[in-house]
Order: sequence, then C-alpha cells, then structure tokens
Amino acid sequence: MLYGVSYYPEHKSNEELKWDLKLIKESGINTVRMGEFSWCRMEPEEGRYDFSWLDPVIEELGQAGIRTIVGTPTACPPAWMVEAWPDMFYQDNRRICRPFGGRRHGCYNHETYRKACAGIAKAIGKHYGRNPYVAGFQIDNELAQEGTGRCTCKNCRKKFQVWLEQKYGGIETFNRKSGAIFWSQEYRAFEQINPPVNAIEPGAQIQIRDFYESPTVRLEFERFSSESQIEFQNIQADILKAFTSYPVTTNGTGLVTNSIDYFKGFENLDCYAFDYYPNLRDAWVDSFPYAFGRGVKPDLPFWVMEFMSGGGHRLSGTGRLQPGPGALKQAVVQAFANGADLLLHYQFRSFPAGAEQLNYAIVDLDGIPRRRYYEMQETANLLKQLEPLKETSFCSEVGILLDYDSHWALKIKPVNEPEFSYMDFAGKLYYNLERIGIHSDVISLERDFLSYKALVLPASFVLKKETAKRLQEYVKQGGILIATFLTSVKNEDNLGYTIPLPAHLVEVFGVTVQEVEPVFDSNRTKLGIRLASEEDEVETRDKAWSELLAGNAKLLGYYKDTYKKDSMVISQHSFGEGTAYYVGTDLEDSAWRALFKSLLGPVCNWKDEIEAPEGVQVISRIWQEKQIYFLFNFSGQEKTVCIPAGKSDFLTKEELLQEIIIAQNGFKVIV
Repeated sequence: MLYGVSYYPEHKSNEELKWDLKLIKESGINTVRMGEFSWCRMEPEEGRYDFSWLDPVIEELGQAGIRTIVGTPTACPPAWMVEAWPDMFYQDNRRICRPFGGRRHGCYNHETYRKACAGIAKAIGKHYGRNPYVAGFQIDNELAQEGTGRCTCKNCRKKFQVWLEQKYGGIETFNRKSGAIFWSQEYRAFEQINPPVNAIEPGAQIQIRDFYESPTVRLEFERFSSESQIEFQNIQADILKAFTSYPVTTNGTGLVTNSIDYFKGFENLDCYAFDYYPNLRDAWVDSFPYAFGRGVKPDLPFWVMEFMSGGGHRLSGTGRLQPGPGALKQAVVQAFANGADLLLHYQFRSFPAGAEQLNYAIVDLDGIPRRRYYEMQETANLLKQLEPLKETSFCSEVGILLDYDSHWALKIKPVNEPEFSYMDFAGKLYYNLERIGIHSDVISLERDFLSYKALVLPASFVLKKETAKRLQEYVKQGGILIATFLTSVKNEDNLGYTIPLPAHLVEVFGVTVQEVEPVFDSNRTKLGIRLASEEDEVETRDKAWSELLAGNAKLLGYYKDTYKKDSMVISQHSFGEGTAYYVGTDLEDSAWRALFKSLLGPVCNWKDEIEAPEGVQVISRIWQEKQIYFLFNFSGQEKTVCIPAGKSDFLTKEELLQEIIIAQNGFKVIV
C-alpha cells in the first residue's frame, strides 16, 4: 500500500526543507504528493517551465524509497495568466466573477485557459513521465470545489446552447420534450436558452427567491457542466498518458459534493481517487465512500489522495477535532481493509501563511514531531505486515445502484428537504446491510449488474425506459430486486411519467402507487412488516416519504393507523424466475435490518459470522478461499466481541478465544 502525505516544498526555506525531508525519510512512509498548487513556480512566465526547485526534492526522497505523485497545478492559475486573459474568470450563478486571490478562478471551458493547462500538463509529462521516483500523476485538484462547477460566463452559455442543439437537433424537439409550453416558455432558437439562475452546488446563493425554472433546463445544465469538467480533465489525462505508463487520475470530493458524475469522470483515468475527511474522535468511520470507490472502477483498487491528519483549524477557519490516540492508525487500516491502495494524509506540516494557514497536519508549524507523527510512523510499519492481505477479494453479493440524474433531479426539485437526501438515503441502506453482515458494492445504474444475487435500487427518481427493461430482465432471469419509494417517477428529460408508477416496472413489482406525500413529525404513521410468517411481525413508523400501494403483489408491510390503515406499503412479487420487492417509505434502522435480514439472509452465502456490537465495524474479505475479518472499534470505549472458534490474530499469530476484547480506537485482523 502506498502511504504518505501531501507536501509543499515551494513554501519552505532551505533550512525548513532540509529538516522536513529528514523527518519524512525517517517516518517510514513511501509516497508523497507535491506540486498541485505551484503553477507560478512551474511556469513563472508564459511558455517558460521551471522544475529545478522540485527536481532535487523528488530525487532526495526517491533515493530514500519515497516516490512522488506529481500534481498538475491547474486549480491555481497564476497572476500573469489572468492579466493576459481577463475574460477567463469563472462566473457563478449570480453572474459574479471569481477574481484572482483565491483558487479555482478559471473557467474550465475557456479555450485559451485550456491550452495553457494542456501546455503545463505536457511539460510535466515530458519532464517526469519516466522518472523512476514518480508513482503517478494527479490532474488539477478537487474539480468544481468551492462552488466552481457551474460556470455561467458568456463562453459557457454559448457552449451550453450548442450542446443542447447537438443533443436535441431542433428547437421544436426541445420544446416538446421539455414541456416548454408551461408558463409560455417555448423557444424559437437555442440561443434563447440561458444557464439557470439558481444552482444546486454547495455554497451557491439563490439569486432570485421563488424563481422556479424549467426542470429540464436545470437537469440538462447539470449534465452539460459535469461533462465539461470531465472534458477539461481528459485533455490533461490524454497528454500525460502519452508520456508515462504511471497511473493518471484526479481527486474527487465525496460522492456528489461537486456534482460531477464520477462514474463517467473516471472512465478515462487509471484509478478512482478521492479525498475523505471523517471525524476520527470516537466516531463511526463510514465505509460507504469506499464501497462507492470500488464501484467506480470495478476490480481496481482506489486511492485516497487526501485524508484526515489532525485537529485544529481548517480552510474555512472553523475547527476539526484531534483524532484520539490510535485513531489515525485505525482509520488507515480501515481504508486498506476497504480496498484502498494509496492513502495520503493532508498534510505533512501546517501552513504558516495563506488561506489554509494553521491547517491541521501530521506535524505542527514548529516542525517538532509529536503524537501524530509517531503514530504515522507506526502505521507505515504496520502496513508492511498487512501486505499479504492485498491479495484478498471482496465478498459482495448485493449491488446498490446509484444514478447522478436522480441525485440532480432531487436536488433541483426536492421532495422533503432536509429530511430526505438521495445519497444519504443510499448510504443508510448500505449501513444497515453492513450491520447485519451483508456486504454490498455501490455501482452505477448503467453498469452490468447481472452477476449480483440481489440489487437495491434507492429512490431512482429519474429512470429511463431502457434501464427499466434491463431491471425487468434481471428479475426475470432469477434476480432479487429491492426498490424503494420514488422509483421511476420521471423520464430522462426530467418530466413526470404520465403512466402508473413505478413507470415501466408495474408488471415487475405487481403494484401501482396510489397516493404519495412527504412524512413530517405531524403525520408519521405506524407500520407493520410481516417477515418469515404473519406471526413474525416488526412494528415501526414511516419516515421522509409515504406511498400507498395497490395490486396483486403479496403484502409484506402495511399501515396500521390513520386513513391509510391496512393499505399496502411493502410488497413482494414473483416475476419470471426472480422476486421484486417495493418499499414505499423509509424505515427506522432496526426495521430496515430486520427486512434485509429476512429477504437477503437466506440467499447470501458470504454473510459475516460475527455479530458486531454497536460501534464495532466488520469488514470481511476472502483470502485463500476462506472469509477473514477486520474489526474496528469506533465506540469510544473498550468492546467485547464474540467470534467463531478456531480463529487467529493475523498480526500476532496467536489463536484467539471466542470472546475477544478490542481497545478504544483499536482493531483486530482475524483469520
């Protein structure tokens, strides 16, 4: 496993650099990331490239066995560039330009800026593409971060109009498919269509309150902007690949933080990489982002390019808690257990200057190694002991299907905000499967999913007819499909279906949706869920969204009070060789676990043998044709866990009793 830190030699005096490199070499890590914010040093004036300040650092670290991820610095265009091309600034939904003085101030669709990015990428590729001390390349940094993923400048406006014309062909087709007659919004030419006034990206400010725009235009602008970011990235990727055989990637920011479709965005890259900053102070570290990482590039390990390092200040000036003793080591091993092949802490030493001054790091401003440094040193040594387990595989028999169109559409027109979030809901389903020992992959709805025994389809709000047909065939051939409320409500144009819901899947589920409403505290309703038998019933309450179902499917769940009493809310239906379930509301965690255990427990072969107490996470992998377990204690206190007989501790080689103790912030690897 590649393990290390981000480091910024361009900030250092000779004395500081000498001291930092000494500490880095003594730390036991094997990888650093450098260069991604240093364009003004790499290209001090147009067309003149200078890597003389970086070369000796890469050389010295490389000779000590530490390889470098080199970043292209295109997130921070230098002052000389914006002076030369004053029309290159990013413009937000308020039509306000981002000036020089921060970062991400360039428009990703500006052609001259793109050429400059291609130029620096080519120079980096030529200079470092075959350097034996280089481990790979990172393109840009956190594309679309800090509200810079939906540019509305005149260049983007024109490009969006051309994009729409290429997609729809004629304006009459667009008017028809978008339902533009509503509020008299029919267009005579694509040049009349502008980017939306309001935006869904994080930090975006509402320009005009109570201004309700075309859902089709808004969804198309999300798609266009995502594709533009990917196009911008791939210009550099193609150039770098011409000069190197090392991995080329970029760093995503969470699953949907910046609304780039990562399933498409990483198709042209060598591995999925992302940044993850979980709370490491006696808190559960969610594995859902890692499962997503495995699904973006199937069968390939992923990279964590930036990871939590310490507490204190952060970019925005608020703070992060310090990780408890042992928590850094625990979290790194957890990432490894979940399939990470690289993890880099952000960062090695705190910044004294700039927007990220006083930021958390492995080493503080004074450069004195303390607890976090020594824990990183221990972790680096520990990872070497775990190397043999890289040959393990995952035992996921369930696929959770995600779709960015549904995410965007539910942000554009929320159904119950903030109670319901598409991605949070998918994460909740993953978590409850994990808690009962059933592990799942998180994959694109467009991917081939026939190999999975069961599929979970969370709130697939926008669903193409063709995708519905693929799901139908999956069930017909013997698959198990568990879909939830808000399935197949809209078509790919973001228009509501005018046929019974779930559209194009009524035959599969054997039900139609009769009524819908959001669920608030004032209208929550009791539910009964019938499991193995009618005597085995779980009582719970609905959450977030409520649908009443009717049809010839078997009733599994029903409402127990209000006017909804005895109406179906969870159904089971045989279709072909398979079975389709429809869950018409969100459930409390305990009810989801009981339902999943009843529906999937009998068909999954690789269920965990360990029933973990609250606060203990189990990750299982297959090694030498048997199941092994990583146990992580996030509870904040010592925990006792019961395990099967005949197990051993992988690290100590000791045979274990059936009752083991895991320390606070501790973990066990059991084989």
